[in-house]
Amino acid sequence: MSIMQAMYSGSSALINFGEAMTVIGNNLANANTTAFKGSTSAFEDVLIQSVGTTNSGNQMQVGTGVGLASVQQNMSQGAFIATSNVTDLCIDGKGFFMVRDPELTNQMDVSGRPMDIYFTRAGAFRKDVKGDLVNSSGLVLQGWELDVDGNQKAGGTTGINLSTANNADPRATSRALVGVNLDSNTVANTSTYNPNDPATFDFSTSVRVFDSRGRGHNVELQFRKLATPDDNTWEWHAVTDETGTGDLVAIDEVNNGERVKAAPTGADYRAGILKFDSLGKLQNEGSTPLLFKFDGATEQEILFNFGDALGTPTTTTGGAITRGNADSTNDFTKRTSELLFSAGNMEADEKNTGGEGSIQMSSGFATLRLSQDGFPSGFLDKLSINPDGIVSGSYSNGQTKQLFQIAMVDFNDELALEQVGSNLYKETVNSGLPRVGVAQSGRLGAIVSNSLEQSNVDMSAEFVRMITTQRGFQANSRIVSVSDGMLEELISLKR
Repeated sequence: MSIMQAMYSGSSALINFGEAMTVIGNNLANANTTAFKGSTSAFEDVLIQSVGTTNSGNQMQVGTGVGLASVQQNMSQGAFIATSNVTDLCIDGKGFFMVRDPELTNQMDVSGRPMDIYFTRAGAFRKDVKGDLVNSSGLVLQGWELDVDGNQKAGGTTGINLSTANNADPRATSRALVGVNLDSNTVANTSTYNPNDPATFDFSTSVRVFDSRGRGHNVELQFRKLATPDDNTWEWHAVTDETGTGDLVAIDEVNNGERVKAAPTGADYRAGILKFDSLGKLQNEGSTPLLFKFDGATEQEILFNFGDALGTPTTTTGGAITRGNADSTNDFTKRTSELLFSAGNMEADEKNTGGEGSIQMSSGFATLRLSQDGFPSGFLDKLSINPDGIVSGSYSNGQTKQLFQIAMVDFNDELALEQVGSNLYKETVNSGLPRVGVAQSGRLGAIVSNSLEQSNVDMSAEFVRMITTQRGFQANSRIVSVSDGMLEELISLKR
């Protein structure tokens, strides 16, 4: 009977409006949940019944209730809130972080999907006692380990573990860039050279170098004016206390100079000599590597580079060599031993000016620039994460290393992901396979450090939906009660 159908229609509405109120309540309950995505209920009519036809032949149909068609998440981005923790991350754009449960590694569910892999937009990560970067559930953030050049290592994604990044190994000095002004008014020093007697040299400057164990050593560079072959030639020596006894030795004079790499045959310079032109610009330099044997450390060669010498623009049968840098930046680390010590005369590099290194002017002795490429061991001081998801460590020795790159994931249909609680999602057949990539590639957004994504729940909209849902529930409860009254009247007809 139609009265009974009306009652069942009202009853279906009460059931489904109750479900809709549950969705609204869940949204409001998670209004402050990090990266929470609100949901919206959608309804559909059900069980359409034909009760006859009109005079024109059209069917007369009566609906018999309402059903819950879907509960669909709103995957729009929430607002960002700044934090003081560098490992608090949010995604500006599309994408998810990939996290792994270390307790379920390599296990598969009945559908053949990995049980240990989850996806999330909640980026509140912390370093645990093992050094892993984990979320509040202990799931490990995934990414790629980077090599010394900042490239991803082979082997695919791995858990980001910072325990191995706590220390930075030392690097022994191999090159030092020295720029000095040698006073052109200096009279030639004719005394016998003695590294421990300042009267036997005219000027000195000191550079701090590091051995293989990261210990620092002072190397003093001593310069003396020579009378021959002309007034623009200087001799230099590298002097240090290798054994720690306090006795300074010139490395180039140890054991009759066995510590010096000889200049190549045919070169127009010799080790330990700086020659300037009439304008005071460096014409050529005898900067061959010197072998140091610091006590307790591995032997090391150090090249002292005195700048971009102009060179002699001539060529011999030995072949010409280019003196100076491949560009005008004078970055001494770009100079290779093959370039510096090829056989033949030096040929002027067209970009060299002679003004980027050592000079000879009458303005008095001065140290113009001093740098070297070694450093001691260091401890991790702080982390930084850039928009590409590269995790870098800054160390107490002034070095910075790129450690990891955070992996991001995209799907064909992110709305089809399965919610599993704790702000986590799992892939489904409808979502498609996860596409793993790096931030700011393809459709993937940028990673923002020191920030968290807030819930995208609009409380005002939720309250409006709450009111309309409540009114719908009230109206359908009246249908049930009125239908009950009608049945009561019908039953009373027999009295």
